[in-house]
Amino acid sequence: MTDDPTRIQKIIRQHVHDVRNSINNLDLQAVLLEDLGTDPEAAATLKGMRAEFTQLEAVMKALQSQFFGPQPGTTTAEDSMQLREPQILPVEGTGETETQVIKPPTPPEDTVDRAGIKAPETVLIIDDQAQNLQVIGTVLSAAGYEVIRAGSGEAALALLPACTPDLILLDMQMPGMNGIEVCLKLKAKARWADIPIIFLSAANDKNTIVQALECGGVDYVTKPFNKAELLSRVRTHLALKRAREQLRDLAEDKDELLGLLTHDLGNDLTGLHLNAVALERQLDTIPALCAPLVVNIVRSTQTVTTFVQEFLTNQSADRILVLAEPLDIRAILQDAVERHTLVAETKRITLFVELPEHPLCAHADQDALPRVLDNLLTNAIKFSPAGSCVTLSAGEGPLEWAHFSVCDEGPGFTAADKKKMFSRYGRLSARPTAGEHSTGLGLSIVKRLVEAMKGRIIVESKAGAGACITVNLPVALKAGENPPETARS
Repeated sequence: MTDDPTRIQKIIRQHVHDVRNSINNLDLQAVLLEDLGTDPEAAATLKGMRAEFTQLEAVMKALQSQFFGPQPGTTTAEDSMQLREPQILPVEGTGETETQVIKPPTPPEDTVDRAGIKAPETVLIIDDQAQNLQVIGTVLSAAGYEVIRAGSGEAALALLPACTPDLILLDMQMPGMNGIEVCLKLKAKARWADIPIIFLSAANDKNTIVQALECGGVDYVTKPFNKAELLSRVRTHLALKRAREQLRDLAEDKDELLGLLTHDLGNDLTGLHLNAVALERQLDTIPALCAPLVVNIVRSTQTVTTFVQEFLTNQSADRILVLAEPLDIRAILQDAVERHTLVAETKRITLFVELPEHPLCAHADQDALPRVLDNLLTNAIKFSPAGSCVTLSAGEGPLEWAHFSVCDEGPGFTAADKKKMFSRYGRLSARPTAGEHSTGLGLSIVKRLVEAMKGRIIVESKAGAGACITVNLPVALKAGENPPETARS
């Protein structure tokens, strides 16, 4: 699922703001508790809470800095640097264009930051014609690239372990191993699979071009080639490679940041919640005016903790390694019901369970399936009114599917809801019936996990008449069984 980066940045900024506001509100309530007066034991608990608030505030400031950089009005050394783009100028008497890089004045030797100096990008040319190797190599060297030459596919493969290029120019027709075969061997190796390959060939046949691109090439230049065109193609694909690497680095930075959040923010919230619960247990020993504040703190910490957990789950859902294997999913379904029974009873909601007595085998992931069930049951309970029922049922069929359904008697989905219910942060028309927090992330996570298990989701609902969400998973055969007969047209 691809999201608009600007929209995602806006959403993250809003949620950072919301979480920080929640922290500030909790801190204010703790201050009020201190002002109202407590016994020594409760006072000690409050001191622990205030320490957690300080840690939370520091984590949120670090988070905001990581996502959005320095605040407006601050400048860095990088901000003040003026970068000049290479200029393409005509070369006298040729009518061709070559790249001439205008370099800034060289600073004194003792001021050069050698850690920031980057080596020139390397291009490997593979061609059985010595003249082509010479001409192309001269053009690329003049443009500032480091050039490696190989007269055959076999020679190139022998060179690669010692020097991995940034881009490869590969001749299509060569004796021995041709360009297609070389490309396939390169793409089969993980360490070389991401190197962009531009094919060079005198053939201008469309089938040949398609074959070159389908085997992994990124571009195709016909001989005789124009020097300016060749350089342009090389620059373009090297720039794309750099962009991909930057995106990968950003993704790794985000994963690292989310890991820090999981550890630091999660630990601080857990500590804060435990302290709040400890205060709640001492309500009979603290002033009566403190009781509503303590209850509010407990509820607020649960809300913030739930949001952080769902936010982190959403961010990691795209990279969850789902291993679908044959499972008897009855036990997983029953465990999910047991986890949500207490919450349902608190809201006076009845959980009905209709599971088959025999094993219900499906291809599912041991970790992903409980997440799916938790999100569906949480939503059903969250949006159902007191005194209503939530039903979890399961069975086999039709054909090669096993299924389970979560049905409620809540407000259901409107037509507008159905269009955005599986999108990230898709806030729907219904509101939780007991003031619970809703992030709009649960169904988005469900969709991605179910699809990763090769399953599908069916939604049945009418506004005001409840909703029923069914998940179909590929059936797994039990020992000695034959595949189910499929319908014939």
